[in-house]
Amino acid sequence: MKLHPLAFAVLSGLASHAFASENSTESADISAPQSVIEMETVVVTATKIEQPLSKTSGSIAVISDEQIKQEGATELYDALNHQPGVTVTGGAGRPQNITIRGMSGNRIAIIKNGVKVGDGYGAADLNDVTGRNSFDMANVKQVEVIKGAGSSLYGSGAIGGVVVVTTKQPGDYLGKQDSHFEVNAGYAGISDKYKLETTLAKRFGDHESLLLVSGWKGGETRNFNRDLYERDVDGYGTEFTHNYFLNDLVMLKANLSYYKETMVRQDGIAPVQEDGKWLADKYFEDGKTTSFDAQVGAEFEVLDNLLLDSSDIKAYYRLKNSDTFKDVYMHREQSGITEKRRQVEQRIYEDELIGLSADQKKDFLLGDNTKHQVAWGFVFEQNKYRRPITKNIYDWRGLSDTVKDSFADATMLTAAAFIHDKIEWQNWTITPGVRYDLQRLSPTKVTQIGGHEITENNSSELSPSLSVAYQFTPAFNSYLSYSHGFRAPAYDKTYGYVPHLFNPLKPFVIIPNAKLKQETSDNFELGSKYDDGQLSLYAAVFYSKFDNFIEQKAVGQAADKTHWEFQYLNLAGVKTYGIELSSAYQINEAMKLSGNIGIVDGKDNEGEPIRTITPVEGNIKFDYSLDQITAYSRLNFAGAMPLSRTPTCYNNVEMKVPCATTDAWATVDLGLSYNITKNFRVNANVINLFNKEYIRYQDVAGIGESAKQYSTEPGRYFNVNANYQF
Repeated sequence: MKLHPLAFAVLSGLASHAFASENSTESADISAPQSVIEMETVVVTATKIEQPLSKTSGSIAVISDEQIKQEGATELYDALNHQPGVTVTGGAGRPQNITIRGMSGNRIAIIKNGVKVGDGYGAADLNDVTGRNSFDMANVKQVEVIKGAGSSLYGSGAIGGVVVVTTKQPGDYLGKQDSHFEVNAGYAGISDKYKLETTLAKRFGDHESLLLVSGWKGGETRNFNRDLYERDVDGYGTEFTHNYFLNDLVMLKANLSYYKETMVRQDGIAPVQEDGKWLADKYFEDGKTTSFDAQVGAEFEVLDNLLLDSSDIKAYYRLKNSDTFKDVYMHREQSGITEKRRQVEQRIYEDELIGLSADQKKDFLLGDNTKHQVAWGFVFEQNKYRRPITKNIYDWRGLSDTVKDSFADATMLTAAAFIHDKIEWQNWTITPGVRYDLQRLSPTKVTQIGGHEITENNSSELSPSLSVAYQFTPAFNSYLSYSHGFRAPAYDKTYGYVPHLFNPLKPFVIIPNAKLKQETSDNFELGSKYDDGQLSLYAAVFYSKFDNFIEQKAVGQAADKTHWEFQYLNLAGVKTYGIELSSAYQINEAMKLSGNIGIVDGKDNEGEPIRTITPVEGNIKFDYSLDQITAYSRLNFAGAMPLSRTPTCYNNVEMKVPCATTDAWATVDLGLSYNITKNFRVNANVINLFNKEYIRYQDVAGIGESAKQYSTEPGRYFNVNANYQF
């Protein structure tokens, strides 16, 4: 990989600064008074071996619960959107879709408390029908984002990155107390959402319990002019955790959580049919997303064992369900006659998971100065998928047509084992790892769909990773890392038969393909990290190559010449590359200055830009904390996205149109937190202080220039959050 000149300059500068700091320390007068204000050490757990963020051999973003509450974030959208190389499209009332370094959709794995969150779905991996927002942020302790493939730890789906969400345990609330009760109330202006949360934690003898209940009511994330259709959004979540300390070495644990969100839309704008002539007169949509999660397990420590010092074993169950009902009355003018019709549609998506996993750790020394920290484990899982879709078309003749967009019910079986070793020898840290996945995808009770035969689809993959880091000084290190990622063929692309026969210019059908192969990626990263407790400077350049990309492609006309046939195929891959920089400086006990910047570029095998790249974007933040007050100001910015960096765009009849571009923009956010009493805290934020109208490129990537007018970001809005602890 050829380094960008900016990347080379930054990495060289970091090295020079580190050696200069080391030399100046050695020559300094040690009797002189010292006053060092140190930043808080951030501990990363997503790699399954706990270590400070400054020592990880790779790019990982960490968002704490304090940051989430301070900024009033109620969606994953709000929590992640200020990280370089990471964007989330959608928002409240819309499917949320995470993009990491150019990869999006189900190519990003989301892990909550060690278990994968259910997939989203939609066309072309946009997850634009049902997103990944199937859990509440109320009890989140920390969110960690692994940028780049994480398949050596998390298997299929982690081909482009991993988001690891950890929720709080009873002990996080209790401390040395035996009981804790708090109430949290908030308002998020981006969607006029009101939210109320109650949390109760209790310790009795060797038992600890935690109960959280939250509810919310609001609307859809708005655009600048508030002229989008609006959905009414309400929901609730509840979570119960119980831990029993059997003795000093063994803890038994159980967790139950339930999430439900309902979205109702009762207006109609814009065409609803492919030819652009049918207009909605009356529109009703009722969508429900639910998720039920359950875990039971044990954590224990073992004395004098050759294989492990500690183990975390759990059995788990998850059921995610999305049910959307639409009822649309429409009309069109045809040859001077007004034609009317009605379309009734129901889409159901169900993703059921049952699994067993074990994570073990072992620390040991070889010789006098070689330290090993080994993490190893195994996973057994069964996923079951259902996705029936039915459309009934009515006109003046009554029921004129029934269309079933069919996806065969399917089952995915997974067996996997992994091992990672962090080896520390002198100033070197070497971290090899590998995971082996064996997966079997099979249709349930059917052998064909839409007249096409479907068969079992098996895949297996060995996913290695290796990083080598050298600690030049106690504060400065550089690393080079490699990771392999993969994604097994998904059931909807393997067993899907989806008619699009209402397109009058080009009717087509997507037919199944049971012979798909797994997608793979090879990811390289070169980086440096400097952190002396007061100043931190991180820089990384990355390059990723993805092969066997699964994309939709025309394969010819049907035998009766009435429509075209499309199919998901393994096509030549794409390349993504870019640079990320971040820094922080603790000026004194009260003030801290930080910032980050990044850019993601990428091309397909024909040299054309891919849809999910980003312009230069970042932010600069100033934090102030003194006594009972904490405040921040943040400048967010992004460069322009010119037409030369956009992909080829098509309208709904496969004709080329100019792609959407965006101008450079900058906004300012302000936040203030005040501890009114020891037990009462208020957080207030104003987002987009100067009411700037702008469009993020990620929200319009891949659509036509003429279709972006409704994709503006919200104008000025406020978030308020109040917390009282009894």
